[in-house]
Amino acid sequence: MKPNRKWLMPLLAATMLVQPGSALSARGQAKAQHASVGSVTIEGPVTGGTRGFPYSASIVDLAPYGYTESEYFVSGKAHAYTVAPGTTLGADGRWQVVAGEDMPYKTRILVRKPPAAKFNGTVVVEYMQEYYGTERDTNYRWNAETLLRNGFGWVGVSMHHEGIDDQKPPQMITYAGSQIPVGTTLARWDPQRYGSLSVPSTDMSYDILTQIAASLKSKMIAGGPDPFSGLKPKAVIGVGNTIAGERMAIYINAIQPRQRVFDGFFLQDLHRGARLKLSGVDTPAPVVRTDVGVPVIVLNTTTASAERGPRPEGKMLRFWAPAGSSHTTGPYMDRVGKANTRDLGLNAGGCPVDYANTLPVQYVSGAAIIAVDRWIKSGKAAPSFPQLASFEGPKEPVLEPAGYFDANGNVKGGLRTPWVDVPVARYDWRGECIGGSGRTFPFSKDRLKALYGTPDVYHKRFAEAVKAAEKRGVLLPPDMQAAIEAANKVTW
Repeated sequence: MKPNRKWLMPLLAATMLVQPGSALSARGQAKAQHASVGSVTIEGPVTGGTRGFPYSASIVDLAPYGYTESEYFVSGKAHAYTVAPGTTLGADGRWQVVAGEDMPYKTRILVRKPPAAKFNGTVVVEYMQEYYGTERDTNYRWNAETLLRNGFGWVGVSMHHEGIDDQKPPQMITYAGSQIPVGTTLARWDPQRYGSLSVPSTDMSYDILTQIAASLKSKMIAGGPDPFSGLKPKAVIGVGNTIAGERMAIYINAIQPRQRVFDGFFLQDLHRGARLKLSGVDTPAPVVRTDVGVPVIVLNTTTASAERGPRPEGKMLRFWAPAGSSHTTGPYMDRVGKANTRDLGLNAGGCPVDYANTLPVQYVSGAAIIAVDRWIKSGKAAPSFPQLASFEGPKEPVLEPAGYFDANGNVKGGLRTPWVDVPVARYDWRGECIGGSGRTFPFSKDRLKALYGTPDVYHKRFAEAVKAAEKRGVLLPPDMQAAIEAANKVTW
């Protein structure tokens, strides 16, 4: 398969605070704030429609994990936030905002519910990613196996007016040789199922997110069913990727200090794909305030790190930057392609899985989610790792400038994994593959012989590096074993 040489924006590819572990963490935080959080009405489970299934249903089979998936409609009144008079959205992220007038809304949530015996007490709430007028579960697609193995509840919230009920006429664009619908929206995708949904402005999303998270954790439901009936959530983690991650960064900076509903956050790839606004005011390049009072991990791949460089950490803020990683990977884009084929009847022609970057970012992001959850529940802080320097070189995957790459062609520094420390390939974040999925350049047999001599030596060294990475908190035990098994298949 010849890779497409066009690539644009990644496709289908965001006061005093109570410290976790204190007497007023988790449920106590929410109770202290619920007087100012609007309640919601829930309808469902939602069934029917012309398609007969929800948009962005789990692309991973839930049955082996004992999970169920249901969709619900959530309605209430919410407001946008505006910048407080006399203040600005400064580069330190310490923003002050005021609430506007309430307006009615109705959106949908997808709920993936574990069996009661498996539930670990934490619900992950994803700010769904909107691209080209559709909403999708980007963070879940990266981390499904980690979430399902470890008993997390998961909720995806459709937040964007542009992806729910935007009335602008849809259009088609040519992307990677395929015709891509722009402006599909939920209401157009299945008008029978989603025609009643309405979010007048994406600026309302931050208040809507607060209301939904509070309702899930503390059962603040004005009417209708409880999506987690029979379970007692004790913590809620907010997650989002790229644009949704940047919106979650806005939430952390401006809304979390006011409401304190979330117990932690995990964001991925905060690099500016599109300039965001807060009620008409431009926000700075994505930033997270360093005085955040709940655990936060931001995973910036080399794609984002090369653009923005190291970011300041705080007592409860970590930036993880895996060397050699790319915005997406070949295996991830393969998963996206299957979902697009099912939901939109198209596959945008991504690069072959092994041609694109294959460094398994999902192992590191899964470890990050577990680290945030552990931090919330035990107070054990997540580890801090070196970050990556910004890189202003060419957009093609070439080895320059000198000093940025190691002797094997992989990026120096950052969060190290066995794939760059005991490599069999060079991993680059640049190239022509759609979705920003980078490139993999496998080493020749002669290069492998020069590095390791025999495959047995490579297998041993890789296994040692994997075990060390697990001890550092970079890999989880099930992924550690999978990595070793995959490496043992490498020969020459």
